[in-house]
Formats: sequence, structure tokens, C-alpha cells
Amino acid sequence: MMCLLYFPLFAAFFYECATQRNGFAIEGEAFVMECTFSSMTWYLGDTSITTDKEARIHSSGSELWFLPAFTKDSGNYTCVDSEDASIEVNTVTIYPRRESMCYHENILYSEIVGSLGSGKIYCPTFYNYWNASAPKWYKDCKKLHGSRYRTEENMLLIHDANINDTGKYTCQFTYRHGNRTLNVSATRGFRVDELHLRIPLTVLYPQPNEVIEVKIGLPKNLSCKAILGEGADLVATSFWENYVGKDPKRFVHFRHTWMEATKIQVTEAILQIKEVWKEDLGLNFTCYMANDMGYKRVNVTLREGPSTGNSNTWLIVAFVIILIALKLLGILYYLFRVDITLLYRRVFKYTKSSDDGKIYDAYVIYPTNLVNGTFENNFLGSFVHQILPEVLENKCGYKLCIYGRDVLPGEDAISAIERRIQKSRRLIILLTEYLAKTQCYLYEHQIAFYNALIHTDVKVILLEMERIGAYTQQLQESLRHLIHQRGTIKWKTKYMARPTSTDFAFWKHVEYQMPARRKPDKSFAYVNL
Repeated sequence: MMCLLYFPLFAAFFYECATQRNGFAIEGEAFVMECTFSSMTWYLGDTSITTDKEARIHSSGSELWFLPAFTKDSGNYTCVDSEDASIEVNTVTIYPRRESMCYHENILYSEIVGSLGSGKIYCPTFYNYWNASAPKWYKDCKKLHGSRYRTEENMLLIHDANINDTGKYTCQFTYRHGNRTLNVSATRGFRVDELHLRIPLTVLYPQPNEVIEVKIGLPKNLSCKAILGEGADLVATSFWENYVGKDPKRFVHFRHTWMEATKIQVTEAILQIKEVWKEDLGLNFTCYMANDMGYKRVNVTLREGPSTGNSNTWLIVAFVIILIALKLLGILYYLFRVDITLLYRRVFKYTKSSDDGKIYDAYVIYPTNLVNGTFENNFLGSFVHQILPEVLENKCGYKLCIYGRDVLPGEDAISAIERRIQKSRRLIILLTEYLAKTQCYLYEHQIAFYNALIHTDVKVILLEMERIGAYTQQLQESLRHLIHQRGTIKWKTKYMARPTSTDFAFWKHVEYQMPARRKPDKSFAYVNL
């Protein structure tokens, strides 16, 4: 069941649960791929294949049909056993059709070796199509004519075969599906060999009496493979014994014989144990491999390996736990980032270098009455000239520039403000309802403020001294952009009882947005520029 739980996202982790098979066809022809399971579902990637028989690609029982097949259909098609979730991966390759060629060199069925006098060539895919027409035969893509050739169902008989009959033989027939008629072809080599000699088969694996380590409760594939010799053998097979009579749902047997590009015939048998039981340990699992010269038998036994559990599962669980932990840490940091940053600055006495050419840590901008320079409310004046300096200068050690305190009378206001803003690391802007009503013209010379924002990289800290929700649209567009981009730090009525207490969230957020803490230096109060 492990394969089903993680299919298809984690199929790679449980590769031993899957058997792989290959299928080939030429574009434009009908093609059918059959799964070894009887009750199953076909998938392409994560998507199940439709069972609608009118669809060009559809499944019917254990068969997957391409009517016709196109090169874009190439890929891995997976069938999953509906009863026990066994997986079989079928790699389908559709080759493009070539002009003047009736076959593709990569799609050749096993070669048949005949003897002088007679030859029999079988059409390998004829019986895959229940209503196929009588096949037409071609040798090296030239249609065969003459009394020497006779067709019986899927077989071509060659009378008086000789060396000149060696070549590639293609059978072509049609298959009807509903109202459609589709072409099918298959090609295999035929060779007349006067001195064709058989050789004993060579076992590639497993080694005789090999002991294979397994883990109780997990799946395991046992494979045996042998080289049968050059050319095709009439007797060419391999199979596992000792699974017959056992639980058929726990033991599945596959075997396959094919011709390599070097004309070497190879056979392989796979015994899939879906779940290893303790009773399987110590038993002899026997594989038989045979060709025309005889057969060989190889025994293997199973031994329980180190009990480390399902390492893949533990890796996945550990990975998920790490992701969750990182996510929680990210959430905690986001919620407490202000306190964490301030604590870090205090513990490690973190300070920044002052060689950036700046003189002030922040320039304070606030609305005043343009006629007489007074504040619209007494608290705002107290906040600017008493509360703000008391906290940021005296308690936190920052250096502020406040218009009216640090800009001397008689200076050109616009140029003086612009120079001081350019020499400041931050801009502290106090937002009030009065600011919106006056359209920002009383905001300490709009031109200097605009030039500073456009031509410097100074960061802005917005202090919302009164609720601005009702008059946000009346603010200058540049201020609305800053509020949307950076947000505001809100002053609340409850702070009035102890306005200079640094325990309030208001002052923590102000200090968080200020540069790194500096040691108090009261000599800066009236620095002239």
C-alpha cells in the first residue's frame, strides 16, 4: 500500500514498487499497450486516461489505445492495480515516419534465424488487433511477389529460402475501430545462416546461491538476467519458480525477452514481492533461464537487513517538520520582530558607522500655522519640542533636527530645510487632520520637502498623531503614496498618561525604524549648517 499513498508525487521514492516496460510505434499508426494487471487504471502523469472509446487515446481494461499515435504522445504511462496498488510504468516512444522507409531502425522485433530451404516469419503484433486485415509483406520496404511467398494468418512462408532472403521484413495490415480504419505495421529481421551455431547462455545475475538483504514488511524485486546468444532462439525464456502456490496478490511475475542492437538476444525475469514476510527468509527462490543449447538454474535466498525503518518516509517526515518549524519561526519573527531587533541592539550594543556624511539621525516635519508659526493644538507643540526630544534624544541617544529649534532665524528657509533633510538619516513626519485641511502648504515649505524625497534616499517615518482614515484622500499624493507603502505608527489616547514611557508599542516602533542606537551626546542640540 506504500506505493498508493505516495503515488504519483513520491513515486520516485518507492521505485521498487514499480515495474517498467517499453512500447514503440510509428506516428500515424494504431498502437496498443497492455498492462500486466487485469483490474487497473491508466495515468499520464497525474491525470487518469479516459475510458471513452471514441477518444483518440483511451483505456479499455488492461489495454491503452492510441488511434492513431502521434510523436507528441511519447511519455511515461502508468497503470495502477486497483486491488493492491501495484504500479507498472510503460514508456511509450512514437517515432516520426520517414519518406521511402516503411519502418524505423529503433523499432525492430527479435530477429528470426532460418536455415537453407525454408523460412517462417511471424508478424509479431498481428494478434493484438482482433479484427485485423490479412497482412501484406515487404522485404526491405519492397512488396513481395511470386510463388515463393505464401501467407497464412500472421505468418509468411518462404519456399526454398537462401542467403539472399536475409533482410528486414515488414508486415502491414489495417485495423477497424468503429468507423475508422487505421494502419498498423511491424518489422523484424530474418537471416538465413548456413553455419549458425548456438552457444550456451551466459547468466548476468544473480550469482549462484546469492543472499539478498530485505526488510520485513517492505516490497522487493528479484531479477535474473541472461544472454542467450547471437540471433533469435526458438527456445528463449526465463522465469522464477517458488512463487507458484504462494499468495498471488503478494507475488507478481514478469518476464521479457528482446534483441539488443548488437543482435544479441537477452532474457530477464522479475519476481515482485509486494511485501516481504518473515516466512520468506531462508527459502530458495529459483530462476530458470533457457535457450536452444539448454538451461541454467540459479538459487537465491533472502536475509533480513539492518532494521533502519523506512528511511524515505523518515526523510519526508523530517523535511515536513523542518518546513513547519521554519514557517513558525517566520511567523514568530514577524510578530515579535520589533522586540527582537531592539533586544539585539541592546545586548550586542549594535551601532552603525557615522562616516555616511550625515549629521542628524532624523529631521522632524510637523504642521504649523504659516502666519504666526504656532501650533493648532497645544499637545502637538508639546510633543514636538518636549516629548519627542525627551525620548529619542535623552533616552535613546539620537540626534534630531527640529525646525524652529535648529534652523536659525534669518536663514533662507527652503535651502536651510533642504540641506538639513539631506544631512539626516530619517524623516519623521507628523500626520494630523490640520495637515489635510491645509493641503500640505503649511508643511514647512513644500518645495524643500519634495526635493528631499526625490533627490535623496532618506527613509521616512510616519507618525499618525490623529486618525487619518477620514481625510486620507485630502492629503498630498506623495504622502498618500508613502502611507500606502510604509504604513504609519499610531499615537493613541492611552499614551497621554505617560507619554515618554518607552514601554509603549508606539516608541518601540519608532526606535525600530530609526538607525542603530547611538550613545547620548547632548552637545549636538544646536549644530549650525
